[in-house]
Amino acid sequence: MDHPIKPIYLLVIVFLVFALSLAAKSHENTSPIEEYLTELDEMGRTLCRWKGEDQVLESWFFSSYAMLIMQNYGAGDLNPFPTMERIVPPLWSDFKNLNPRYLIELAGGALAFGDVMSVGGVETFSDKRAEEQFILVVSGYSYLRMLQGTVGDSLFTKIVRTATASNTSFEDIEQSLVHSISTHYDPWVSHQFMQVLSSGEWLDAEIGHVRRKDDSLVVSVDFNGSWAFPVDVLVITKSNDSTLVQYMPEGRSALRIPSKGVDRIILDPTHKLAEYFRYNNEWPQYKKKVYIQPFAALPDWEHYRITVSPVSWSDWDGDKRYGLKFTSGFGVDLWPAYPSDYRHRASWEFNVHDKLDEPKYWGGRVSYANTINRKERLFSFARLHSYSDWRGGSVGITKYLGDQSFLVQGTRLKYHRIKLSIESDTYQDTAIWERNQRVNLINAGYSGLSITRFGDRLLLSIQTALGKSESGTFSIIKSNADLSAVFWKKIVTGIQMVAGSQSPGTSSPYQFTHDYVWQDNLAAIPNFRGQTKLTHPTNNYIGVSVDGGYWYSGLQVKIFASSMIFDSETLPLNESRPHHAFGFGFEHKSFFTMGLFFPIWQSHPLAGEEPWAWRYRWRLTWNL
Repeated sequence: MDHPIKPIYLLVIVFLVFALSLAAKSHENTSPIEEYLTELDEMGRTLCRWKGEDQVLESWFFSSYAMLIMQNYGAGDLNPFPTMERIVPPLWSDFKNLNPRYLIELAGGALAFGDVMSVGGVETFSDKRAEEQFILVVSGYSYLRMLQGTVGDSLFTKIVRTATASNTSFEDIEQSLVHSISTHYDPWVSHQFMQVLSSGEWLDAEIGHVRRKDDSLVVSVDFNGSWAFPVDVLVITKSNDSTLVQYMPEGRSALRIPSKGVDRIILDPTHKLAEYFRYNNEWPQYKKKVYIQPFAALPDWEHYRITVSPVSWSDWDGDKRYGLKFTSGFGVDLWPAYPSDYRHRASWEFNVHDKLDEPKYWGGRVSYANTINRKERLFSFARLHSYSDWRGGSVGITKYLGDQSFLVQGTRLKYHRIKLSIESDTYQDTAIWERNQRVNLINAGYSGLSITRFGDRLLLSIQTALGKSESGTFSIIKSNADLSAVFWKKIVTGIQMVAGSQSPGTSSPYQFTHDYVWQDNLAAIPNFRGQTKLTHPTNNYIGVSVDGGYWYSGLQVKIFASSMIFDSETLPLNESRPHHAFGFGFEHKSFFTMGLFFPIWQSHPLAGEEPWAWRYRWRLTWNL
C-alpha cells in the first residue's frame, strides 16, 4: 500500500512551479527610500555649505544632518519626515497612525544591533542597499542630535563646518568629525563619539542605585554598552523646584547631589542620548510609570504599559469563544514590523464558550516572555492554561535566524524563526477525552515569512511534536505553505497548501479534528477555505486552494476553489474522496491573515444543506 503522505509530492511540485513563476516576474524598481535619501542628501550639502566636488552619495552624514536641522527648525509636527508615509507600504495600513518621527526613533533603537548600525564600517555607504542606507541615516541623525545636545548649538555648528571644510572627498567624514570634536570641545568626548560610530550599538544608561550619605544623595549612573557620553540629570524637589546638572562619566565616579527635599531624579530628561529603553532612567523607578490602556498600545520602552482588550475566536463551523485579555510589559511585540525587544511580557486571558451560565465552559491562560539575548534575537516564554476539561503548561525558547528585514526598511519584510518547547497537559473530562490522561510533549517548529512592498507574500510553517501518554508514544507533523503574488499592482493570484500526519495511536486529545472547543493547536485542522467541518478523527489530511482577484486599497477581492482530503478508520488517504468547494471572498494578507469567504458550492455540505447555497465563513490568523 502506498504511504498516505505521497500525494503531497504533487502539491509541492505545483508550489515550486508557482514560486518560480513569481521569481521570474519583474516590478518597477523605484524605491521611495532612495528618492527620500537623495532629497535629504542635497539639502544636507546645502545646509553644511559643502563646496567639495564630489556630488555622489557616499556618506550617511549629509542626510543625517539635514534631518537634524529640519527637526530643530522645520515647520509642522511631521517634519523632518514627510516622505515617511510614502516609505511605509500601503500593505501596512495598520501602522499609518504612527507618528513618523516616533517611528524613526523606534526603528533606530530597535535596530541597534549588528553591523547594519555601524556607521563607520569598512563597506562604503554607496555599496549598501537603500534600506541599509536609510537605517544608517537614522542612526547618524540620532548620534548628531546627541552631540549637538552635549556641546550646544553654536559649538556644534562650528564642529560640523570644520569637519566639512577639511574634506575634499567625503570618504573620511567619521575621522574628520572625531578630530573636530577633539579640537573644539573635549578629547574624551571625541574618543567616545568614535566608539559610537564604530560600535554599532545604542547605549542603555540607567540610574543604578541611590543611597544617602551625610546630607547628600550618592547616585550611581551606569552605562551598559561599549561607550559612554555626557548626560543631563534633572533633580526635582517636593516643592516642584528643579535643578539640571550635567554628569561627565569620564572615570565613572558617582554623582553627589544635596538630599534635602529631593522627590525625583530623571536621567536624560530631554532624550538626547541615543538610547530607547528609558524605564531605568528615573528614581524612584516605578513612580508615574505604569499606564493602563484599552485595546492597544504603541511600542514604549519608557513606560510599563498594561493593555486591556476583548478577544474572540470561532472555528470553521461556528463554535465561538469570547474573553478578555490583559497584556503588560515594555514595548509591544509587533514582529516582524520591526525587531521586537520586549521585556517582561506578561498576559492574562479569560475565556468563555457559548453557554455563559455553566462553569465548565470557562477557562483562562497566563503567559510570560522575556528577552534572553537581544543581539541574538533569542526569547523565552512560559504558559499556564486551565479549562474545565484540561489544564497544563509549557516553557520554551524562540530564535530568529539569518538576516531579517523590517517595515521601517520599506521595500521588503522577511524573517525565519524556530521554536522549541516542552509541554505537559492533564485531560480530565472522561465524557470528552475517553478517560483521564496525562500527556507530555516536545514541540519544535519553523516559520518563515516574506512580504514585498508590492504585496507578494510567502509564508511557510512546519510544526512537529513527539508525545507520550498512558497509551504509548506518538508523533505529529503539520505544515502550511501560502504563496501569493501581485501583478500590475492590482491583480492578485495565490496558492495555499496544508498537510498533516500523525501516528495511528495518537492520544485522543491530539487526534486531528474540528470537534473540540478547547483544543490544543497541534490537534486543530486548519480553518481551510470553504471546507465543511470534519466530525470524525483522522490521522492524515491534505488540502490545496487556488485563488485570483483584485487588490483594492489593502483588501483583496477574489474567487477561490479548494480541495481537501481526509482519511478515516475505514479508508486510507489515497482511497478517500476529496471535498471540494468554490466561492468568492474578501481577504487581507500581511503579518496576519483576515478573510470573509462565501463558499457558494460544496461537494460535501452539512446534513440538510444543498451543494449550492448561500454560506459564509471567516477567519483571523496571526503569522507572527
